[in-house]
Amino acid sequence: MAVNNLLVAFDESEGGRRALDTAVSLAEVNPAVHIDIAYVVPIPLLDESQMASFKEILDMMISDGEDLLAEAVADVREDVAARIDSLLLTGTNPATEILKLVDQRDYDLVVVGNRGLSGLKEYLGSVSHKILHGSKIPVLVAK
Repeated sequence: MAVNNLLVAFDESEGGRRALDTAVSLAEVNPAVHIDIAYVVPIPLLDESQMASFKEILDMMISDGEDLLAEAVADVREDVAARIDSLLLTGTNPATEILKLVDQRDYDLVVVGNRGLSGLKEYLGSVSHKILHGSKIPVLVAK
């Protein structure tokens, strides 16, 4: 299976960093690979009045997400010559937003880190678990 279009589900966790490192390793094998690095700004379910008062915090969260993505892209560009794009998404559930992106684009593989919580989620993490079981394409969980 050739991996030409790769989606990295990235966040500020150690698992997110491992996912990015795994994508770099894959790109070293295929310099023609295209990597999308996606970060989801989690937005709680709020009514209109709550959202109005939450706007300043949301703007700050989006700005932080943009900074995080810019750093991740710069790090990857230091290591590989692959084409790299960043995607800032918003939504109430990061896994759902990543899965929507998988459905909308022509990816060959999703790379996601794990956080490790408890039970089965100890091995995967809730976001990686949902992506693994909801994706129509292969998912690589970087441990």
